[in-house]
Amino acid sequence: MVDATGDAVSKKYSFETALDLTGFGKYNIIMLSTCCFTILAMYMDIFGFSILMPPIACDISLDNAQQGLLSAVPLMGVMFSSYVWGLAADTIGRRKTLLIAMPIGFLFNIAASMAPGYTSLAILKFFSATFTSSANAAAFVLLGESVSSKNRSRFMFIMASATMSSQLLICLFALPVYKLTFHYEISWLNVDYRPWRLLMQIISLPAVIGILNLLILKESPKFLLSKGKNYEALAVLQTIFKWNTGLEKNEYPVTHVYLDDEIVVKEGGTSLLLKIWNQTAPLFKPPLLKNSIILYYLLLCAYMTCTGFSMWVPTMTNEFFMGEDTSGRSFCEVSSRSAVNHQTASRDCDHIIQPLTFYAVMCYSAMATCLGIVISFIVGPLGKKFTTLMVFVIAIVCGILLLFSKIPLLSIGLFFFFLYVALILGNVNTYLVELNPTHLRGMATCLSVVVARGFAFISVQLIANLLANHCTAMMSGFIALNISGLLVAAFLPPDPKRNRSQH
Repeated sequence: MVDATGDAVSKKYSFETALDLTGFGKYNIIMLSTCCFTILAMYMDIFGFSILMPPIACDISLDNAQQGLLSAVPLMGVMFSSYVWGLAADTIGRRKTLLIAMPIGFLFNIAASMAPGYTSLAILKFFSATFTSSANAAAFVLLGESVSSKNRSRFMFIMASATMSSQLLICLFALPVYKLTFHYEISWLNVDYRPWRLLMQIISLPAVIGILNLLILKESPKFLLSKGKNYEALAVLQTIFKWNTGLEKNEYPVTHVYLDDEIVVKEGGTSLLLKIWNQTAPLFKPPLLKNSIILYYLLLCAYMTCTGFSMWVPTMTNEFFMGEDTSGRSFCEVSSRSAVNHQTASRDCDHIIQPLTFYAVMCYSAMATCLGIVISFIVGPLGKKFTTLMVFVIAIVCGILLLFSKIPLLSIGLFFFFLYVALILGNVNTYLVELNPTHLRGMATCLSVVVARGFAFISVQLIANLLANHCTAMMSGFIALNISGLLVAAFLPPDPKRNRSQH
């Protein structure tokens, strides 16, 4: 908590100093939990399909190519809508963007749970992901601009960890739901209501929690300042101060606040394409060009690896728990059979996933969440650049060992740690907030989604087509990709000394 001093009343403060003077407390915690729920809603919308896909594929008879395309449909929705949400977050506001888009995404997700077939399910999931993806554009920036610099990196990592916990929560719901065997015919919808449809509805609920919490929170004060709304920004800072300290608003020692960035006020009468261009082009011109290329390439490496394989984690892992002896076989020798078995085997659609698979995926997700939280505490003393390099090195080593391991549980563990390269997300989002001016941050964050989800879409399709017959070569290619990411990460800007001394 920051002590307010009476002799500072008449002073004019920079935004960062004014934000630091709001202290740390209830408002920050509620903002963190709210942004976690909104980003969790997006990730459960996307990655829920990884748990839902086996029973869906069995129920509506999908081949491997159709599964790959359907798994990637939410990624397409995220990719195609990111520019719009980036523009919205930078023009109408971070909070307002979320309040408009998230309820619509929730409704589309509920509609998708009742889709009668492959085509309708794909279309509805495309639109649900299109709207829930607004969380990536606005939630990270809203959080980063509402918490003091001392706690910003930690909060960003905790929020990134929430994204990693999506599959854990889905599995916690899936375990009891998939034990059910009900089957209700809804003739007027031409739908067989099975457990997987119920699960899809349950995992839509985080969006509702996030929406309700947003109603009691305020817009980013930094966004308001960037639009020249100084009075409104000061009012938000006073509210944060009151919530955090328990003191009255008039005890907040700041009466004037200014923004170091150039103030850019929204201009009227400009076409949508020109607005998008004006928000995007500066990111790829000096002095922002170098950092933009580095950060977006790191996202490409991490998300092609993590997101691509995460969509297949339950399917690939399930092969280790089908009752056959897998000792003495490499990871690729076992997991590649999943691509063949899904096309040839006839199974009970309600029990196609083995319970041990759920526990394995829960361990994968829980460990990712725990590691993210651990990194959130060490990123201060070690620095963002060092922790980013460290994550890449550990992932690469695990990937190389995975090629030679023939011990089933060790292979699964190494595979999971290879995918933990996604833990760089917290650092990359912090860099995007810190290295870009306020009026470009929403677009910078959304462009990161275009890069991440666009190449993740490609990755999902590559895995679908190569898993059965070229698994080892495919894994080697992903390892090489991450080695290139490690080399590029070496060119990240150095950490300020103050970050290394904070705890």
